[in-house]
Amino acid sequence: MRSRPLLPLFWREIESLFFSPLAYIVLTIFLVLNGFSFYYALESSNGVVDDTIALFFGDGLLFWLCLLVIPPLITMRLVAEERRSGQLEVLLTAPVRDGEVILAKFAGALVFQLFLWAPTLIYIAIIRNYGALPDGGQIFTSYLGIACVTALLTALGLLLSTVTSNQLVAAIASLTLNMLIVILPAMGTSEALVGIHPILGQLSITDHFASSFSRGILDSSVLVFYVASTTGLLVIATRALELRRWR
Repeated sequence: MRSRPLLPLFWREIESLFFSPLAYIVLTIFLVLNGFSFYYALESSNGVVDDTIALFFGDGLLFWLCLLVIPPLITMRLVAEERRSGQLEVLLTAPVRDGEVILAKFAGALVFQLFLWAPTLIYIAIIRNYGALPDGGQIFTSYLGIACVTALLTALGLLLSTVTSNQLVAAIASLTLNMLIVILPAMGTSEALVGIHPILGQLSITDHFASSFSRGILDSSVLVFYVASTTGLLVIATRALELRRWR
């Protein structure tokens, strides 16, 4: 039986991300924005722990800026750059499946972004050192929500990177769709969209944080939405890559 090259492909993506100058630029910007976000959360909540965590994980503008902007910056080069440089053709002629290529790229990008969020645990430690005890369930669901949204937006960015050879186009398209995902549900009360407001409400990632993740509530229907949506986008990305193989 043919050995699965998924793990070597995954490590290839990890190395390309962690040893890229872009990675450290993204990391610096991310940590600066998150630092301001935590400071703002503390100031706005007057030191109330639960409100601080809820504001830092879901209610703050800087939080959503990080969550929506970082995935396009990471995913824009995953396939588009390799296609532009000709490395994609070399990879597609190797004895690997298209699904393995997509899954390895997705997993590498997701792990890297979760690594970016790891230093924010320091803020939780700071709160504990001042004698305040954050709710463990609230912290867990908040990070779970970050992982779910990041996975969804990473899959979307990977799909867009698959269908274009221009990194900038992939990044702008991904960022635009990310913004629409947030804005459209909020516009559901308008006359033009009032008929689909219930559907948009169910798809609203901001509502998922406001009513579930950042409040320490684990909603199984929300988890199913993220798993199904992320899987669907990865399947479409695989099909798009298959089409490129036969062109």
